[in-house]
Amino acid sequence: MNVSKEKNTKSYYVDVHAHLTHKDFSQDLADVIQRAEDAKLASVVVNGLEPKSNREILLMSEANTIIHAALGIYPIHAVHTLLSDDFPHRCESFNIEEELLFIDQQAATKKIIAVGECGLDGYWLDKSTFSQQESVFIRLLEIASRHSIPAIIHSRKLEKRVFEILAYHDIEKAILHCYSGKTKLALQMAEKYNWCYSIPANAYKNEAFQKLLKLLPREKILTETDSPYLSPERNTRNEPVNVIKTIALLAHLRGWQESQARLTVWNNFKHVFKF
Repeated sequence: MNVSKEKNTKSYYVDVHAHLTHKDFSQDLADVIQRAEDAKLASVVVNGLEPKSNREILLMSEANTIIHAALGIYPIHAVHTLLSDDFPHRCESFNIEEELLFIDQQAATKKIIAVGECGLDGYWLDKSTFSQQESVFIRLLEIASRHSIPAIIHSRKLEKRVFEILAYHDIEKAILHCYSGKTKLALQMAEKYNWCYSIPANAYKNEAFQKLLKLLPREKILTETDSPYLSPERNTRNEPVNVIKTIALLAHLRGWQESQARLTVWNNFKHVFKF
């Protein structure tokens, strides 16, 4: 699919947040990507969490036309030195300063189209980690801002603080991934700032996501899957092709044709990512 020649006249599906480096894709990644391309996805933005996934994503993006790289440091990995031995998620030790420099270098050479996944987590992590989380998050936001690319943001249970940081640092380009805070707060921020919200493929069974699809300004809506997580079907692996379901739901909730919903999100994607 030659998107570069057709993107001004046609619309495509996009998944702005997926984790295709996850072990669940180790056996059939090529098939997953092919299904996405066959379904007319123009971009799957694969998000990094730590050094290993960041480097795998760069290789993946070089080998696949529709895969685009976002490199980041996930909140849990940002505070790996503070975690107890019995913490439920395994984190390999790494030098955070070196990884921040690496991400900055990849942005400078235009190897990535976003910084992510990054942000704050108040679900798995307690207050003792918040200062370190914020420090790494702000450094990643600075990289995104310096290179005029969006930051793709995790904000679970710390949504208000994330918004405060984005506003204080005058961040123009941000995508709130799977936003689960108060709808009223999201709508207030959407009216005031240029930040977007990426809605996952399981939105049809989540009233809060449906409210966002219905009430957000249309120019603030993007689609994602968070693959392999948040599958729209119970006990199945999620994959990028499922953004089609979110587009169908967006059309239903807004009283649009699906083609209009797809074009709306496609135009938003092109604007945010300068695609």
